[in-house]
Amino acid sequence: MKAAYTLRLPEELQDKIKEEAKRSKMSINQYILYTLTRDISYREAERALKNRIKQAPSREEALRLLETVVPDVPPLPGDEMLPANG
Repeated sequence: MKAAYTLRLPEELQDKIKEEAKRSKMSINQYILYTLTRDISYREAERALKNRIKQAPSREEALRLLETVVPDVPPLPGDEMLPANG
């Protein structure tokens, strides 16, 4: 089922949407749908992962779940952790 909405956007945002849609080689409608779908999907996945972590039977299992979605890459310069003893 499709629905039509009238959406009032500030002119500056309209211009940015037009620019991004053009860069993405999409219509404005496609770009808005894509952007909303991507954001909603991200939020749903985030909630699902948080729920799975909360329900994990142990800390180790929770960390294992995190490792499945967070890549093991070195930190960016300046983001390194300090040694545990200070």
